Amino acid sequence: MKHFKDVVTAFEVANTYIPHWSLTLDDSDSSERVQERDRLIAVNANAYLALLIGQLEVEINRLCQELIRERRASSSWEQRRAWDILDAADDRIRNIPFLNRVALLTDKGGTVYKRAKQLYETRNKIAHGDLLTESLDVAEIAKDIERIAVSLKGVP
Repeated sequence: MKHFKDVVTAFEVANTYIPHWSLTLDDSDSSERVQERDRLIAVNANAYLALLIGQLEVEINRLCQELIRERRASSSWEQRRAWDILDAADDRIRNIPFLNRVALLTDKGGTVYKRAKQLYETRNKIAHGDLLTESLDVAEIAKDIERIAVSLKGVP
């Protein structure tokens, strides 16, 4: 995942800055500033979470392209027939729904697929305007995303 570590680092820097910014509160406006700080922390977590999941999607696209090209290259029509209908071109891979791309790489009934699906649903909520108000542990979710990516790289 090309920019994954940079996104995590940027989140950590921004997430560290916001609480320090709130230390400049004075007693007259502390309630409003605390609410603003809490809102900014939530927006920051949502934004970086969407970016991190986007990095996972880029990795899934790359892995699917490799897999499709490899399987289409088989000399046996019986081996490649289902793969021949899939287009691995950069601009075409996105025509395959995200969860179908994940299913090409892992068992739909498995934990990796289920976690990728949860993350994608979360990303969709954020991308379509819902600000998630529950506490998001972006660092822990980033570890989940890395585990998913590592697991998917092992696809035969």
